[in-house]
Amino acid sequence: MKRHSTDMLALLLGLAFGATGSAFLVHEATGRAVDPAWVSAIGFVVLGGIALAATLLRRPQAPDLDADVETGTESESEPAIGQP
Repeated sequence: MKRHSTDMLALLLGLAFGATGSAFLVHEATGRAVDPAWVSAIGFVVLGGIALAATLLRRPQAPDLDADVETGTESESEPAIGQP
């Protein structure tokens, strides 16, 4: 399957539809009204967590500092610091 970019509009509308359906089911099953402010707040917190995780997972990796030691970039003609 070919990988494609995320359609944010479809994601937001799907989440809104799911939240509305969940609120309806909770109201019908328990008789309690669900405050839309809490539903939207929870939705925004979840979206923020997803965005943070995606940002942290996509950051560039730090260069490997051990690679310089293995390649021997230090010249042998000059003594290292602290050596005569």
